[in-house]
Amino acid sequence: MSQHLNRILKPLVYKTVLRHNNMVRWCSSMSSYPSFLLIDHIINVGDSSDGRVERLESYDEHQVFINDSKLVEEVCDTMNLDYKQRGQDIHMVEDPDEIGWVKDPKYSDNVCLYLNYISSRERFFDFPPLPKGSQIQNIAMSSRPGINNIEDWVVAVKYSGYKMKLYRHNKDLRWIDIETTYESISPYSSLMYSTKDQRFYVPTPGCNYLCSFDLNFKEKDKLEFVEVRKIGLPKYELYELKELSYLTRTDHMVESPSGEQFLISWYYADEMEYRKPLNSEVIHKTKKFMVFREDEELSDKKRKFMSHTEDIGDLCIFLGDGEALCVPASSAPGLKPNCIYFTGNNYGVFDITTQMCTLFYTEKSPLRSTGFPYWPHPLSFTPN
Repeated sequence: MSQHLNRILKPLVYKTVLRHNNMVRWCSSMSSYPSFLLIDHIINVGDSSDGRVERLESYDEHQVFINDSKLVEEVCDTMNLDYKQRGQDIHMVEDPDEIGWVKDPKYSDNVCLYLNYISSRERFFDFPPLPKGSQIQNIAMSSRPGINNIEDWVVAVKYSGYKMKLYRHNKDLRWIDIETTYESISPYSSLMYSTKDQRFYVPTPGCNYLCSFDLNFKEKDKLEFVEVRKIGLPKYELYELKELSYLTRTDHMVESPSGEQFLISWYYADEMEYRKPLNSEVIHKTKKFMVFREDEELSDKKRKFMSHTEDIGDLCIFLGDGEALCVPASSAPGLKPNCIYFTGNNYGVFDITTQMCTLFYTEKSPLRSTGFPYWPHPLSFTPN
């Protein structure tokens, strides 16, 4: 990263970034966080003198154009938290031979996952194969094997759509089908695990309920539903309500390391993109977010009262197709508190305080990715 930082950042900023990066590398065995100083600089400093970074600003959106392929790659790596984390990582295997995995020929066309984690030494765990053609949206896991010294961990998989499966380590050597319907699971919202509640959650399509199941869920068990009641909603002008009616929304639950729970509504618009010469296309563009914090005094096991907020304190939220992640901004250089970092159809940062959305663009189109998964598992950020 230092070569590109040297060329794009001002000398004083560059020295600061290098000092932080050296510290991050030196503490790599103690910390899971990369440096976000590059992202912070690109967002907050004006156009670069060499034309590799250009900015356009409007009243409701900032656009950052990154006109250098190597810098685009570094921005993606940072936003995706692409580093060797401490803890575990779940990978999808396309060619088992690449990792020396001897695979049963009868499962040659199946989708396979493996877990890489660190205990007294680096270890691997192969999950039972998933059915051929499985399209995984995200994975949620109850604990960190090896790090939390827990052997009875549970993994839940949400497919693209509404199907889910469950694997209970040391209790069942197969994937358990979770019976759902398209009315009960939002196809685009992410599955999450709550350490505080010891339950998995995924919003229903309208987010009036959270579909829920616990660690002891067995095949043929019935899902439970927790009512969501949003309170303290802001008052909108007529033109704002009209704008919201044209937007697509997905909803995501996330839990902070201290157990605070947030519900994030992510709003998109379909817009025509004209940057390609003699060509155009419709893009799915992030417009805004709304954040709700659980009111624990009002909530109970059957309902969660979620209060609208524009202040989540020192926390940052990461959203993508994977399980949402919430960490203290003070945990990594360059992270800005009270912000949402997002990837997927768009890469960017949303400032909850100012309600300003900053989107990253390449020379040809909005920066985007369909990689799997976007974020490491949230439990990788839990202190030992």
